Amino acid sequence: MRLFGNRDEYHGKLRVHIVNNKDRIQLALQICSLLISLVTIACIFCYHGLYITQQTKNLIRWLIHASLFFYVIKYFVLLFYSLHRGEYIRQSWVEFLIIIILILQFISVHFFHFDIFDAQNFENIYLIFIQFYFLIIVLVEIAKMSSSLGKYHLSPPILMVGSFLFLIAIGTLLLKMPRMTNYGISFIDALFTATSASCITGLSVVSTPETFTFKGQLVILVLIQLGGMSILSFATFFSTFLSRSMVGLRYQYMIRDMMSTDRLSDSVGLLRSIVLTTFIIEAAGVAFMFTYWKSTGFFLSDKQNLFFSIFYTVSAFNNGGFVLIDDSLLNLGVPGSYFPQVVIMALVFLGGIGFVTIRDFFSYRYIRERNKYRWKTLMPQTKIVLYVTFAIIIIGSVLFFLLEYNNTLKDINGMGNKVFTTVFQVVTCRTSGFNVLDLNKMHVATIILILVAIFIGGSPSSTGGGIKTTSLFIVIKSVIATVNGKKNIEFDHKSISPALVEKATTIMMMSAGFILVSCFLLTAVEPDVQLLHALFETSSAFTTCGLSTGECANWNWIAKLILTVNMYCGRIGTLTLAFALTRHKKESPHQYPDLYIMIG
Repeated sequence: MRLFGNRDEYHGKLRVHIVNNKDRIQLALQICSLLISLVTIACIFCYHGLYITQQTKNLIRWLIHASLFFYVIKYFVLLFYSLHRGEYIRQSWVEFLIIIILILQFISVHFFHFDIFDAQNFENIYLIFIQFYFLIIVLVEIAKMSSSLGKYHLSPPILMVGSFLFLIAIGTLLLKMPRMTNYGISFIDALFTATSASCITGLSVVSTPETFTFKGQLVILVLIQLGGMSILSFATFFSTFLSRSMVGLRYQYMIRDMMSTDRLSDSVGLLRSIVLTTFIIEAAGVAFMFTYWKSTGFFLSDKQNLFFSIFYTVSAFNNGGFVLIDDSLLNLGVPGSYFPQVVIMALVFLGGIGFVTIRDFFSYRYIRERNKYRWKTLMPQTKIVLYVTFAIIIIGSVLFFLLEYNNTLKDINGMGNKVFTTVFQVVTCRTSGFNVLDLNKMHVATIILILVAIFIGGSPSSTGGGIKTTSLFIVIKSVIATVNGKKNIEFDHKSISPALVEKATTIMMMSAGFILVSCFLLTAVEPDVQLLHALFETSSAFTTCGLSTGECANWNWIAKLILTVNMYCGRIGTLTLAFALTRHKKESPHQYPDLYIMIG
């Protein structure tokens, strides 16, 4: 009995010790974890970005092993200081799984003399595994920190502005490193490229295949992927994927506002569906493009084919517009071949209509509900997005075909090929910037048509830019209602609120004003540039389209900086940027008498 009494007394003292010291231990480990993560990530950046000696490589390897040892110790210390150890393991199952793998690696090397990851081949296998491990660890740490953002009362606009600034800064730093380029790159060109990739624009002032090495191209690929989903959404997905309990109620409200969803329950589910849908569609695109290029024998090796397939798929779905061979798709065997054009068009189209539309139209649950309940139809937003998108594609294709039939289309054999090329060019030029026809040879009227298309851009919650299809629809409905003398604006047996009309009109006016001001500044610092070219480049940058006449590569650093600001503000959105930079004032309860002013 005395033995059991001592054991109960020991457990009681241990529990008191855990309760009293848990917070201090967690804080100390969190600070150490942050410092060690920064040092290790900096070492990995130096390893890949700088030319270093073998002695420095060995030092980096030692630091990586030391940091690995720290994370293993940290995990078990936190497990020891957890009052509910089973729940802790369930919530940190990703870390637990990786630590088990590391322990098996250690046992296999030191007891059975068998290296699972072939430590002798450090650069090719072992370091890749370690870097992947630290990527997951950093994402886990970001997810844990992001779950506490709600208590700081940071608005979604501020979070969006800050997340893209952070992504652009990291991208610029990486692209400026010596091993990322073949012959060096200036700071403004690195900033321009990082902004273009992060804001999924596709504009470039340097040749991507000639300037950047494989590592530099890989950095651009990652920036496009994170920029398309937004790094904030990616971190939030990791948080919700690891454990729903990590997301508090205040944070869920913040996610709801960021994703513009109506119901709180939709916020977490939408974030998960965004990331999972992205990877599913991109995996299918990679498979299709790899199969096509494999059958044509265009690439000498499967590795090159795979990388090109991944790069072009990610660039197409995220409407990035970056290419690995100059002249866009002209030199990749795409023109004249229906299959790759259909794949690229499908990727651009799906990326441009938005994740909310994709989920509503293709989700098995929603399809089953519509089949079960005949009264249940597509959401009004989905209908608007599809109506406007197809209207732009059909009307734009007809006008483009008529304007360019005897110009850029005359060398294409067959009426079917001309029509297909026209549709492909109209679909891709709206948001992605891919082209199979020479932009500089098109008529001025065609350029104006493209300007209108890229100004409209994609749809809400999509990877496309512009004022969005829904904004155009609401403004047109408002104009029609005003002309017909109607007070209410209606669609699908529902009324469109005046607040939405005001927001859509504000977005359109602010976007047009921003482009005009940018065009004015651009022509001021580059007096020799043609007005149409200046308007086209600023519009393409602001709407994150990426089509270019090619002149921006020769402009001075001020002109490039103007386009860089355009790309950033266009990706964030003028209204979001305004909300982030201004402080909202409470509206006065009193109301002044109506003011009458003659209009028109």
